[in-house]
Amino acid sequence: MGKIVEKPIKIDLHIHSVFSKHKDGKKVAFNTTDNLPILVSKLKQNGIDMCAITDHDKFDFNLYKKLKEYEGKELLKVLPGVEFSVNFDGNKTIHIVTIFDDKDEEKLKNLEKLFVDGIGKERYINNAYSRDDYFAILKEVGIDFVMIAHQKKTPTSTQKPHKADVMSLGQKTFNELLFMEYFDAYEFRRRDNEIFNKKFSIDNDVKEKLRFVTGSDCHNWNYYPNSNENEEDVRFTYLKALPTFKGLVMAITDYHRINYSGSFWGQGRYIKELCININGKENKIPLSRGINVVIGDNSIGKSLLLHELTSERAISGKPKLKKGYEKYLCENGIEIETHIEEKDLFKFNYQGQIREIFEDENLKADKYLAEFFPNEIDAQGYRKIVDRELERLYTLIERKCNYDDQINQLLPMELLDEEEIENELVLGIELETSDISELQRLVERFKSIIEEIEKELIPNTELDEKDRERLTSEIEYLGMLQKKYETRYEIEKLERTKKNAFNTALKVFKRKYSERQTDQQNKHNAFSEEKKILAENIANLIKTRLSLEPYNCQIDEIDVEPEVNPVDSFLFVSKIGIEKIDKSYIERIINGVLKRGSVLDVKKITREELRKMILRYPTEIEEPLEALKAKIATKLDSDFKPIKAITENGKDVYTDLSAGFNSRIYFKLLSGEEKNKGIYIIDQPEDHISQKAIKEDVLEQFRNMAKRRQIIMVTHNPQFIVNLDVDNVIFLSKEKEILVQSGALEYEDDEYSILKIVADNIDGGIYTIQQRVKRYEKNI
Repeated sequence: MGKIVEKPIKIDLHIHSVFSKHKDGKKVAFNTTDNLPILVSKLKQNGIDMCAITDHDKFDFNLYKKLKEYEGKELLKVLPGVEFSVNFDGNKTIHIVTIFDDKDEEKLKNLEKLFVDGIGKERYINNAYSRDDYFAILKEVGIDFVMIAHQKKTPTSTQKPHKADVMSLGQKTFNELLFMEYFDAYEFRRRDNEIFNKKFSIDNDVKEKLRFVTGSDCHNWNYYPNSNENEEDVRFTYLKALPTFKGLVMAITDYHRINYSGSFWGQGRYIKELCININGKENKIPLSRGINVVIGDNSIGKSLLLHELTSERAISGKPKLKKGYEKYLCENGIEIETHIEEKDLFKFNYQGQIREIFEDENLKADKYLAEFFPNEIDAQGYRKIVDRELERLYTLIERKCNYDDQINQLLPMELLDEEEIENELVLGIELETSDISELQRLVERFKSIIEEIEKELIPNTELDEKDRERLTSEIEYLGMLQKKYETRYEIEKLERTKKNAFNTALKVFKRKYSERQTDQQNKHNAFSEEKKILAENIANLIKTRLSLEPYNCQIDEIDVEPEVNPVDSFLFVSKIGIEKIDKSYIERIINGVLKRGSVLDVKKITREELRKMILRYPTEIEEPLEALKAKIATKLDSDFKPIKAITENGKDVYTDLSAGFNSRIYFKLLSGEEKNKGIYIIDQPEDHISQKAIKEDVLEQFRNMAKRRQIIMVTHNPQFIVNLDVDNVIFLSKEKEILVQSGALEYEDDEYSILKIVADNIDGGIYTIQQRVKRYEKNI
């Protein structure tokens, strides 16, 4: 027998022999000890690995021993059993297939005697035992057992229950027995009942309590697995278990270990064994295709083992840790000979990495999780709308400030008499140049748009050909517009250059001319120029005054639409910090940088008043308007920063939540991954997760993962071992040297028992085992 389950075992624990003739008469006449070879041949033909002959209220030790001789040859396991007829309420009798442990043959001989001349004979009244007498027999035998109750028809059937079914006791009693987990499993036979049984389990939320197995109930070995020529084929049950009684117990008390197809693992990549050389001795540890856990003493090298399996790829940037691992391996004479190629690895989460992943705002620590997020929201596109609106505000404030500046720049003039004015010689004033920056920006914008369409839109493979042709023609039109305004810009630029040249020449001429004039003449010229400048300034002031206007928000209401990608029950979202852009948002932004009670009247505001209004004025900025812009820009930077979010049922489960909840999200997503079939390695998945969350969510997520991929994990949590019902436990310990012991939970030999190792070496292990493994002495 191997240490782990390499293939499921196919079972039939309900076969009758001639020793059921007191109830079944001629139907079982053929089923004698001499005809066992025929039965074995039929069992082998149907691929049965584990079987039991369970006669009605009888056990023949000799027949059992004869069938047992085939164990390890044609059959993997033969177990002793009896189909008991038990009267529950003084009226209804149900059948309970009871399978016994096969360790103690003397006790099995005593089981036979109890039916011949003991209480099994004495208390057999009206072809049945009372419930108390049934347990009295089991107690006197003193052998561990499992109980499988008849439930041939589905619990939802509207037909009259089979006379030996549990449902014949009535729905109320059935529910009570189910609630108390009175039976270890229920037996059905018809193939089409499977779907109804599963539906009943799900609809009534009793999957954990209601476990179904099949049995042939064969009464004629000639027609096995049927009882006659015309009977339909039965559906067989497969267990993920070692072919032992303990394996049967572990499997039959966990519905995850039971199915009718024999498929428990996916077709993903896996490694068959772990090879560790310890002081020259090679240890080959078989690995399950399902869940393998590494447990052991602290500082024994469990995490080291995972890193060595992956060739230390996860710690390539941690030379100190690598050096420590190398020293430990050298001191203990250990060489890890098994290495997992990167192409065969789905993911390796080292200890604490999941917390790091969610603390990284861009999720750079985990490419897999980042791939679920949609394209980043066009935050700048939304911000431009707000920036344009605020630019109107800034322009109005700047216009008022400029108006104040122009008034302050009006200087007093000394007036000359009329005679002096008439004799003045005026050289003229400088030409005014126009601002061509907006025209320049327009030309640059045309260039940018054309380049974006040419390099990003047209090459996009998702673009329809008709649309590509339309965009190409649009480029031609935009090119014409660009050329038009480029020409206008060049003309304006040339004109500005000419004016600047004239003004420069005029300044030089004035400077040289003034050197040759008398002071009185220079005074006359200066007065004349100042008068003309004053006149122009006053005219500009009047224009500016007339252009001053109050600020009224003119923005349209815009809903901010996040980018969304649904995955499983989650929505992966790229959004910004606001959901709507409207008048109230603009007011909130402005008021948010001003002191409470401040009113920003742009027709009356002065620089000094604006300075006093700004909340926590930044002293490093001299100009109040620039300070206002900087304060508002800081708020906009925060509001329009792209945010990643994960929502479930409308609730954000990504930001500001516990590391434990983050891990649950992470494992749920991993459990749904179907494309990549590689191996998953994780160090201590229980970190930061509550025991309740592990039980209610995370264990099921790991079970789902194990259907698709091999899992290798390090854990200190008994739930991740016993309640998860892992396929393989690898225990590392050290006395004189490192010792490796491994096997399925039910594995035991002369040297060790895996369940005992878990009980002795994992905190809370013994309690968890007691909760998981059924107590055989039922006491209702």
